[in-house]
Amino acid sequence: MQNFRWIILTVLALTGIALADPHTLKASRFNGVLYVSVHDIATYYELGANSSGAAGRVSYRSATAQLVAEHDCRDITLNGVTHWLSVPVLDTHGQLWIASLDVLKVLDPVFREGRLPGKIPVRTVMLDPGHGGRDHGAEGAIGREKVLTLDLAKRVQRLLEAAGLKVIPTRTIDENVSLDERVALTNRKNADLFVSLHFNSGGNAQGIETYCVPPAGAASTGNPFRRFFGGGDDKCAANQFDEKNVWLAHCCQRSLLHITGANDRGVRRARYVVIRDVACPAILIESGFLSNPVEEQRLISSDYRDKLAKGIAEGILEYRRTTE
Repeated sequence: MQNFRWIILTVLALTGIALADPHTLKASRFNGVLYVSVHDIATYYELGANSSGAAGRVSYRSATAQLVAEHDCRDITLNGVTHWLSVPVLDTHGQLWIASLDVLKVLDPVFREGRLPGKIPVRTVMLDPGHGGRDHGAEGAIGREKVLTLDLAKRVQRLLEAAGLKVIPTRTIDENVSLDERVALTNRKNADLFVSLHFNSGGNAQGIETYCVPPAGAASTGNPFRRFFGGGDDKCAANQFDEKNVWLAHCCQRSLLHITGANDRGVRRARYVVIRDVACPAILIESGFLSNPVEEQRLISSDYRDKLAKGIAEGILEYRRTTE
């Protein structure tokens, strides 16, 4: 498995088809994009046989890993968590294919459980309660995002400090802190991780979603129409932590779902300023929808916010355990 990163990086630099021996993968180019067959991915990661009997869909499960993917969908299931890809799964030549960039930047970090080169010990965590002051954020019938994010951050901070981590919040009171100020503080304090806390708004939608930045040139989750590769402007500071970002997001999303039982809206991609420009692995968590009356009742419950805090803290601690 140690040759995998070298193989994928090599094929990304080539055109046509890159052949490999049985212990590596090959990539094929379709419509200008390099893909790896899902069958080869399953073989490489020892996922066993496809148990799906449906056309255009695969379902693999081993004792330690899971992959479910469907033709023309950008969302797939990896080890129990929904992940959004850069481009939809392709169905051609009698099988399904996943873009090489997604294999490298999404599947590999998850299947290897964050055991990546360039490990940095996690000692300091920057917690970022979203909004504040004149910026109220999302509002439900009762709950206000700026109030709930600050409360949630304090709960997470207590749990992380009890586990021996140093925690620095970007705000401790109801005040306005600009996005650039949050980034600058994180970089000035040399934080090892950045976790931004938010609550969502969007009709009757419900569930938890966790964001990290897309790989350079890839589309955000919210933009299904953009081409796979974009211009140089898409590269950002956080791309140097692509694999760590997605593994941190996976750990927190999985832990939150396990503890709360909330709807899984997936690990998604967006170039939000606070996770785009910080000099450390970074994620942004949307812990639920204040616009949904049923979910709002959960979110304004102190007991439920304790569950959210536990899920976030345990996700961060799992990230630290696996990467160290």
